[in-house]
Amino acid sequence: MVKVQNSSRAHRSFHRLITVIASILVVGGIVLGIWFYIFNQNHEETNDAQVDQFVTPIMARITGFIKEVRYNENQFVHKGDTLLVIDNREYKAHLDMALADVENAKSNSIVIEKNVATTFNTISVRQAQLQAAKTEVWKTKLEYNRYKKLVSQDAATEQQLEKVKADYELAQAHYQEIANTIQSAALNTAEASAKIPTAQTVIQSKQAVADNATLFLSYTIITAPYDGWVGKKMIQPGQMIKEGQTLVFIVSKEKWITANFKETQLQYLSVGQEVKMQADAIRERKFTGIIESLSPASGARFSLLPPDNATGNFIKIEQRIPVRIKLKVSDAQTDFLRAGMNVTVIAEHK
Repeated sequence: MVKVQNSSRAHRSFHRLITVIASILVVGGIVLGIWFYIFNQNHEETNDAQVDQFVTPIMARITGFIKEVRYNENQFVHKGDTLLVIDNREYKAHLDMALADVENAKSNSIVIEKNVATTFNTISVRQAQLQAAKTEVWKTKLEYNRYKKLVSQDAATEQQLEKVKADYELAQAHYQEIANTIQSAALNTAEASAKIPTAQTVIQSKQAVADNATLFLSYTIITAPYDGWVGKKMIQPGQMIKEGQTLVFIVSKEKWITANFKETQLQYLSVGQEVKMQADAIRERKFTGIIESLSPASGARFSLLPPDNATGNFIKIEQRIPVRIKLKVSDAQTDFLRAGMNVTVIAEHK
């Protein structure tokens, strides 16, 4: 009889314990539900958020063989650091030939300019000689006319007249010769002067080829476009690469959060608003950030094939709007964050 009473008493105690636990769970659930309801009325939360960084592919701009690889996988590099060196012998030879063509074109231009200058000097000398020859013609003409009168008056002989006439005709011939020389030199000068612009154009053309060769030679040195981390090492020395081939990816030092809030949450968000964040990688650490901007369109609109409701296949789906959030903490506190990591963002209603 005593055993039965003890068993009944133990059963009642166990039932009472279960009742108390159930009551605590129910009350806790109600309190938690009320807390969640109040919290959700004053906060907007999304776990559709990721860490973002610029991930830039470094591509080859020329074809060639890799000579050196100057980075290690996942290494931090600074802007301007040399990452890869391509064998430049072929491109240097092209540059040397182009520079030689430039020097040759300049030499031709100098020769033309010197010829023009020499011809101008010749014309100046000949013009002075022409003036002297003109004076000689005038002088011998006067002498010839005077002797003609003397002969008509029997004051001079025919032999003297013929000599004076010969001098006069010689002076005329000399004058004409100099005049013809000046005319020919003027034509040569005009032709040579016309060649100067062409020679300058040739120089510019050859210089453009040399500049282009210099540019291609510079492409043999591949440098980091900004501070950041290089990714997987995909290239080895001696490997042949082609123009447009991706050589390495570089991830920027700059980081931000892209949170995709539902369109119904957007009314509670504004630029400059402070938000709280928590990364899945370290749940115990919390971050703060500032909303920098809200996307002008939904994420679906930026996709390769955006939805078109005019096709008749309309199904109403709650859209998400990307929101860019700037981290307020220092770089040292966010070193562990990597592009693509999941983040939970909580924004309090303003």
